[in-house]
Amino acid sequence: MRHSLAVAAIDARILWRDPSPVVVMTVIPLVFVPFFVPGARGQLATAGYASASGVEYAVPGLAVLFALLCVQQVVTAFFRDQQWGTWDRLRTSPARGVDLLLGKSLTAFAAQLLQFVAVLLGGALLFGYRPNGSMLGLVLVLVAFSAAMIGFGLLLVSASRSLELALVIGNVLAMLMAGVGGAFGPVEALPTWMQTIAPASPAYWALQAMRSLTLDRAGALDALGPSMALFGFAAGFVLLAVALLALRRRKGIS
Repeated sequence: MRHSLAVAAIDARILWRDPSPVVVMTVIPLVFVPFFVPGARGQLATAGYASASGVEYAVPGLAVLFALLCVQQVVTAFFRDQQWGTWDRLRTSPARGVDLLLGKSLTAFAAQLLQFVAVLLGGALLFGYRPNGSMLGLVLVLVAFSAAMIGFGLLLVSASRSLELALVIGNVLAMLMAGVGGAFGPVEALPTWMQTIAPASPAYWALQAMRSLTLDRAGALDALGPSMALFGFAAGFVLLAVALLALRRRKGIS
């Protein structure tokens, strides 16, 4: 654990010196909120929330979308070390491979969670976003979704030979998962076949939980099921990433 914390501290210092990528991923969704609110208001009215302003859907939807896009920070952190030539030095240090992965994941997780929370807080301060359900349940969902995104980032790193390829694949998949998961509008409004595959997206579970916690006065226990699904995604992504890394190592692929 000591080695993992040391690696996390190094990445944290790098992020502290240049936090602009995370800041951009926090500011842009807040800029987009006013453009999403009118459509979200109509969609919520159709769904039976006649008094909703639209902020209740626009803010969580954009927060989830840009949390998905923020996964590029995880990818960049790993490939940056390869480009700087520090990855090989880290691998020859006393830290084991699992220590390196855990350490870099800790900093990425903190940045991911901070970005997610900052968007919601910005939505509250600027647009009056006010969840009427359990705050504990909301925190649980944010932590679980952030964990799933770190797992997704590790999978992208393990499956890609270059930073450019990982970013392209990651951004395309992020948009697809956000769209199918309901970030642009309620899943109920999507074609039937999209509704069928929606649960295969982590965004679906996060948004279903956040919708209940924002509009339906859901409690912490109501958020437990979606959160467990998100932790399941995190575990599945990590296992796939480890398997791919092991396969590449056996084939001698760096």
